[in-house]
Amino acid sequence: MKLAYLLTLCLFITAYAFAQCITGTNVALNKPAFASSIENAGTIAANAFDGNLTTRWSSGASDPQYIYIDLEVQYELCQVTLNWEAAYATDFTIDISNDALTWTTVVTITGNTSQTNIINITGTARYVRMNGIARATGFGYSLYEFQVFAIRQTRGCSPENRALNQPSIASTSQETNNAGNAFDGNFTTRWASIAGDPQSLQVDLGAVYNLCQVALYWEVAYAADYTIDASTDGFTWTTLAVVTGNTVLTNIININGVGRYVRMTGLVRATGFGYSLYEFQVFTFSLLPVKLTYFNAEKQNKEARLRWASAMEGNSDVFIIERSNDGRNFSAIGQVKAAGNSAVTKTYNFTDASPVSGVNYYRLKQQDLDAKYEYSKIEQVNFSTTQLTGISIYPNPVNSIANITSNTGERINSVRIYSFSGSLMGTYINSGTTNKMQVSLQQFTAGVYMMEILTNSGKQVSRIVKQ
Repeated sequence: MKLAYLLTLCLFITAYAFAQCITGTNVALNKPAFASSIENAGTIAANAFDGNLTTRWSSGASDPQYIYIDLEVQYELCQVTLNWEAAYATDFTIDISNDALTWTTVVTITGNTSQTNIINITGTARYVRMNGIARATGFGYSLYEFQVFAIRQTRGCSPENRALNQPSIASTSQETNNAGNAFDGNFTTRWASIAGDPQSLQVDLGAVYNLCQVALYWEVAYAADYTIDASTDGFTWTTLAVVTGNTVLTNIININGVGRYVRMTGLVRATGFGYSLYEFQVFTFSLLPVKLTYFNAEKQNKEARLRWASAMEGNSDVFIIERSNDGRNFSAIGQVKAAGNSAVTKTYNFTDASPVSGVNYYRLKQQDLDAKYEYSKIEQVNFSTTQLTGISIYPNPVNSIANITSNTGERINSVRIYSFSGSLMGTYINSGTTNKMQVSLQQFTAGVYMMEILTNSGKQVSRIVKQ
């Protein structure tokens, strides 16, 4: 009786531990793959993660050999499945890591004789590895598929550079080395300041994020001492990191804070020149395993129609729709139930039947079953038809910074810049409360653009020339 009870208890614990394992979603599918060796160009590591049971990875014919996958964010892991070709492993381990340097073995297999291994594991990691110790044949290790399953995504640092091509501004710029060059993803262009201390470079991420890391790639004119600061409104700043005595050109800095604006404030230069950055990257925590493919808002008669889609969802509970009339202070106006767990595209929509007069700003608050959440980008819809005439833009032509002033004293809500052919080039939301706003055009090429300025009373569209 006691033995039966223990067996029942063990079965219950095992079932409970893996009850939430989402085996329908292979989180390793088409993610970056690495291997210790390959047999030839047709048996690369990526073949084991492509979802195709006719392609395979095969290694050199020696021991040990390994293959691992970068899941790109951390997951709470529950299972791996190995589909071997005839050249399988008899002895191997399954290892996990968060940096691909320090590995923890979670399962050790010896004496394997099967070509399909379904293995329950536990642990939280970004990288998962099969480390082959002994081969069953004289050939190398050969895997058709290496699948990884998880309970849910955890609070990991996303690999997406949130600062890429976002609006930016600098305290000073040297000649054509403007602020936008540090956020264009191009390591041959750079921002450079004049030769003086202090200097600053900041980026507008477009939405409030939970920040986890910045990467600074300096030219030879680097900073010895500097701070990394963040702000939710562009006015009140919090210092998240203080760097002193820096001597290297690549700085990867872990941070923990909340902000829409991220700034590098240079305090002491390492050379007699100004500060010079090839790239300034910003990364954020991925609190939710929800990947939005788009989020749009548009005016339809007297209503605002919101549409969005997700490519993947895990542990997802609800989308809360929030609205603001100033782009800063948001309140919930409705919600849409999320799919929960899904590996296919899901589409959603919401109608705001009672938008306020003037500009309406919308964002999604994506919330999971653990009450964790993050925000989408901000979309805006203008419900005013009044054409304004009392807004000044100067200088025009402009070289770098355009100053915009509402002569009536009304607060400027936002600015949109369009190419002369009508393509949207950038959206800038005023984080202040005044009738004045500055917009950086440093990253734009020389030419003619259309600037749309929005207030609660209406909008003004003006031509502006970038020198």
